[in-house]
Amino acid sequence: MQNAIHKEIVRIAQRQLRDIQSDEDTWLEFAEKFQRRTGLPYAKPKAGSKAVLHKHFDAEYCKKHAKFLAKGIWSSILNGRYQPLPAVNFSIPKPNGGTRSLMQFAIPDSAVANVFMRRLRDRNIKRFSPHSFAYHPQLNIFDAIIDTRKYIASSDKIFSVQVDFTDYFESIRHKYFTELLTNRELFSITDAERDVVWSFLKHQFAMRLQYSKALFDRRQRGTPQGSSLSLILANLANHNLDLSLERQGGKFVRFAEDVTALCENYDDAVEIEKQFYKHCSGTGININFKKSPGINLLSKNTPENSIDHEIRSVHNIDYLGYRFTKDSLTLSDKTITRIKRKISKLCSIYLIQYGRQFSFGPGRVGKSPNFDWDLLGLISELRNYMYGGLSESNIRSMLSGGNKFRKMNGLMSFYALLEDHKVLADLDGWLVNTVRRAHSHRVSLMIRKGHPVPARVNNGSLISGKWMDADAWDGTPVPEFELPSFVRGWRSARKYYYTFGLKDVRPPAYGYDY
Repeated sequence: MQNAIHKEIVRIAQRQLRDIQSDEDTWLEFAEKFQRRTGLPYAKPKAGSKAVLHKHFDAEYCKKHAKFLAKGIWSSILNGRYQPLPAVNFSIPKPNGGTRSLMQFAIPDSAVANVFMRRLRDRNIKRFSPHSFAYHPQLNIFDAIIDTRKYIASSDKIFSVQVDFTDYFESIRHKYFTELLTNRELFSITDAERDVVWSFLKHQFAMRLQYSKALFDRRQRGTPQGSSLSLILANLANHNLDLSLERQGGKFVRFAEDVTALCENYDDAVEIEKQFYKHCSGTGININFKKSPGINLLSKNTPENSIDHEIRSVHNIDYLGYRFTKDSLTLSDKTITRIKRKISKLCSIYLIQYGRQFSFGPGRVGKSPNFDWDLLGLISELRNYMYGGLSESNIRSMLSGGNKFRKMNGLMSFYALLEDHKVLADLDGWLVNTVRRAHSHRVSLMIRKGHPVPARVNNGSLISGKWMDADAWDGTPVPEFELPSFVRGWRSARKYYYTFGLKDVRPPAYGYDY
């Protein structure tokens, strides 16, 4: 164990050092882009007096003294005296509003959490429900989606039961964890491991300003988001719910705190819903009734045309970023909104923001009326975002010859499972119009500021790539000028899926914000 903790301290420290270097490289890239786009120099902000709160948060120190730190930690664990340093509490915005409390633990404590999480997970993996797909080394979000889709497609009449938990990780009573962690029939854990887990459950923390003054609070309920132990604990907290749902009719799929239960008759749906309420009453978790769909009949008819007046009918259910209907699988409205928000932000950054706030750099337009560096940069960024780093030539090679991608991730991993591409065709039309309007706004800004302007683009030239004068490009290789396509990406991803499967496809991360 001491050696495992030592190796984990080194790994985390090295990762943090790489992140620091990456941040520096990102700043340099930003400064260069700012200067090119505006023609103005960008001075690096002066370094503040942000002191290291404790040497155990210092990656260089921890890497250098990893062996010594591991020895001391392991000794304190064996003697029952281990306590993590107080964590730094950060508030980060949620995609749909509000904030989430995130804890940053010191590097040695993060190493302890990782090592113990893996040991507990591997030892108890067979005890957990096969319908729980998160935090499993051999399962991922694809398995949860496929399992859900398979059940919906196999039944003529489906009732869905969905609830939304409020502040799930922060709400679980510690008394409930005590019951779980002392039940050897339910969870295999040693006395030393239990002491370590409990020390994280009762850890101290403070915001950064209070931290330097040693004004710490102590956690009284919930699990610390930011520690990997929180993952295994959250899974454990839902274990009794899993067992109760397994005893009901129908099927359920759980990914972390996101649960969808499906069955073929209304009485089973009512019993399933009761199990959610019972679970919450014992754990301290609350249901967000405003966001919880409850019981619905999944019908081929739209809700407006449904002939069932006694039970609420829906045409679809949303789960894990996807939208399920009786006949197909597509993207949820929430995912579409996130995609549009991301693309709109990119259009603003590349074409409008810098010129509106500052000026347009010399040389951004030139050589030919059909030459615009920033539009070319935007299209390249959009392609990287939509194709997960693949090029148009990669996409076409798959479509024409079945050549295997070197990787498939990001939005491309979403496409592989989609069956209904209508929403992607709509996104393609929205994308072309959005880029054209943003570019038109850019041209108007340039005119007002007396800057040389590029020719205005139209939808056809954006789709074909003919907005750009290829003869004006004197470098090699020649970039790909055409706008990427959601439908084209979907066609190639589906062909990849049917040809090679999903083994080498990187699934969307849980809590993704694509």
